[in-house]
Amino acid sequence: MKGGELTRTVSLPSAVFFIIGYVVGATIFILPGSLAADAGPAVFVAYALAGVPAIFAGFVMAQIGSALPVSGANYVLIREVLSPYLGFLYQWIMVSMAAVAIPLIAFGFADYLGYFLPGMDDRVVAATLTILFVILNGFGMTVVATVQNLMVIVFLIALVVFGIGGVSAGDASLLRPLFPRGYPALTIAAITASFSYAGVYVIAEIAGEVKRPGRNIPLAILLGFVIIILLYVLVPLALSMLIPWQELAETPMAVVTAAQIFLPTPVVTFVAIAALFAAATSVNGIIMGLSRDFLQGATGGFFPQVFTRVNARSHAPVHAVILVGMLALGGILVGGAIVSYVQVALIGMMIIQIMTGIALLKLPGHLPEAYDQAKFKLGGVGLKVVCYSYIAFSAIMLVLLVTEKLQLMIIGVGFLLAGVIYYLLWTRLAGLRPGTADLQG
Repeated sequence: MKGGELTRTVSLPSAVFFIIGYVVGATIFILPGSLAADAGPAVFVAYALAGVPAIFAGFVMAQIGSALPVSGANYVLIREVLSPYLGFLYQWIMVSMAAVAIPLIAFGFADYLGYFLPGMDDRVVAATLTILFVILNGFGMTVVATVQNLMVIVFLIALVVFGIGGVSAGDASLLRPLFPRGYPALTIAAITASFSYAGVYVIAEIAGEVKRPGRNIPLAILLGFVIIILLYVLVPLALSMLIPWQELAETPMAVVTAAQIFLPTPVVTFVAIAALFAAATSVNGIIMGLSRDFLQGATGGFFPQVFTRVNARSHAPVHAVILVGMLALGGILVGGAIVSYVQVALIGMMIIQIMTGIALLKLPGHLPEAYDQAKFKLGGVGLKVVCYSYIAFSAIMLVLLVTEKLQLMIIGVGFLLAGVIYYLLWTRLAGLRPGTADLQG
């Protein structure tokens, strides 16, 4: 890296807020309404079911972050344990995540901004939000963490007020019938809802900037997940008890619309502001996490070396941050339906999870020193149970998703083939010789 290096400035509270801000973020304000079209009033059940594989994901990330306390730890694990090519494949999928996940959240931000400023162009709003957080991430982790913490506190307060108040004021009869479209539709909704838990990986992406990572990363995941799962059941339950599911499916600002039923106007305004903050924390977290992935990928030789540079003053990978922003802006220009964005992102996410699970299984044998020094260890049996469950859940979700959405499978295969072509051309032109990652940051 030229100019500077990443530094450990993220404390345990900040790590917890990063996880909550990235995982919860705007999806709980955006997705439940869309998911109601499949799940009916059982949206909260879909979120609860999606939480089961997410628990295994939490254990996986805790082990990775403790054993490999470096930024871009998931990529480093796959690259070092499986192969440089599969490490590149991880990076290539992350390119699509930047172009899909950020637009998803940014368009959600635009929907909620319409509560205050109706009639604004969604693409302009989404692009402006992305550019603002690209600039913010250029100032370094300390500034990013401070802004993230404040925004997370605001939207947590709003969600608790809405969730508890909504269940208290809601009508339980709206929950009947609970599964109007049947169990297959609920299953697809649960798979889509699993995207809302995807952000747990962000802690592994910034592991090289977390203080005392062996201790703080597992603790941050534990504390964060307790809060996340409670919110993911409470908020959709409140929505389903306040708005008939048929209307909920057609409501773009579901939480604010439901809040208007039982909360005074000033509190509704606070909830709407919280939704904007939630979207902002997700965009912030994605830019932060993916930029560290691209930095590691450039260090490994898969991208131009300019993306290895770290600013000497801010200790931020500025060029990698700009790359993430450009990919996101490309996705915003293309546009698309929110659920389509989610399902495209999920295909890539499931492939990554399968590779990560396999690599973690092999970690103790391939990188024994890294595993032995980890303060958090799942143990032999625990590691196998967690990894096999993680792989199985991911594979089942992937199969169900692509069989239900054949067009998405075709798009996914085409994108992966484009990656193969890029890899072959780039390695030939650049004379790629994979190096060895620094496993201790």
